[in-house]
Amino acid sequence: AHHALARRRRVCEAPPDAGGMSVEQELAAVIPYFPYKNLERFYDMQGLLKHPALFQKACDTMADRYKEMGITKVAGFEARGFLFTPVAVRLGVPFIMLRKTGKMPNTVSSAPYTKEYEGVDVMCMQRGAVVEGDKVLLIDDLLATGGTLCSGIELVKSMGASVIECGCLVELKALKGHDRCIAAGATGAWGLLSEELLTVAAELPDNYVDDGTPH
Repeated sequence: AHHALARRRRVCEAPPDAGGMSVEQELAAVIPYFPYKNLERFYDMQGLLKHPALFQKACDTMADRYKEMGITKVAGFEARGFLFTPVAVRLGVPFIMLRKTGKMPNTVSSAPYTKEYEGVDVMCMQRGAVVEGDKVLLIDDLLATGGTLCSGIELVKSMGASVIECGCLVELKALKGHDRCIAAGATGAWGLLSEELLTVAAELPDNYVDDGTPH
């Protein structure tokens, strides 16, 4: 029944008419959800990336939030957090890659953390990328349980720096990742879009299969 409903609802291929819509509503209109990784709703960033002007608007909105906060570095998580490098460019500060172990040289590592879907992993950054006194914005596509973000918080803190905020495109508030990030030492945690706005189901082919694997 869920698949049938999804097939009846189409994701806009053209940008929505912005008349009377907030930025958040415009963005939500092009982010579909799929049944994926055994989740009923897996929000797909590719929908937004089909619309360069809207993606730019998302990055500009995020950057505008932080322009008066004294951010000195933006650190994004592999892989979808890397999409938000334009936020760092707009702020005029370096972008730091947070990657899984074994992906880049000369790194320091976080303690193992529980991933958003399943399994355990380790997050790394290059030595010297963040230094004592830095004010860091951690950025990613999704704030869910907060496990990945907390690994970044601990890593930044170990460098003598502070996390001013964990900023994400989407926040799933029911999973209480916000509270977990604050408890880990971030000053704030925020999502541009709340789950209540994301109501567009992806159009599924008749032979659709949930072939998602843990990442």
